[in-house]
Amino acid sequence: MINKSIKSIGLVLLVSVIASGPASFAGEIEEAPSLYERLGSWDGIGQVVRDTIAFHQENPQISHYFEDADTDQLAAHVTAFFAAGTGGPAKYEGRDMTSAHAHMNMSDEDFDSAVADVLKAVDKNGIGAAEKAEVAAILESLRPAVMGTTGT
Repeated sequence: MINKSIKSIGLVLLVSVIASGPASFAGEIEEAPSLYERLGSWDGIGQVVRDTIAFHQENPQISHYFEDADTDQLAAHVTAFFAAGTGGPAKYEGRDMTSAHAHMNMSDEDFDSAVADVLKAVDKNGIGAAEKAEVAAILESLRPAVMGTTGT
């Protein structure tokens, strides 16, 4: 008798869940914050970008790429690019990575040095290890485009 009652209750619960659908649980399910949010949204990403540019300008391996750069304009473009690429609401309307970097003729060592500067800026801004790893993976995924070995 007890088993029959338990089965009946289970069946009623199952039918209730199926009938109500996932919408009834929407309030209980929270989406994880995007990388954009975990990096501090627009302001946080902007600070990481500004710190990165400063590190690039101090970096003897790559500083020559930034000698004549309009750092305010560069920071605005890179912030928009990174915000859009990390799940933010920003829309990037600048050049693609290949054409933006084609004139630079960067070596793999230059690229690695630039990435190290970004990760140093991430650390400076107190961003966590998981987010740092995600940023590193994104940057590495851009290597072919920046180096001009594929489109985008």
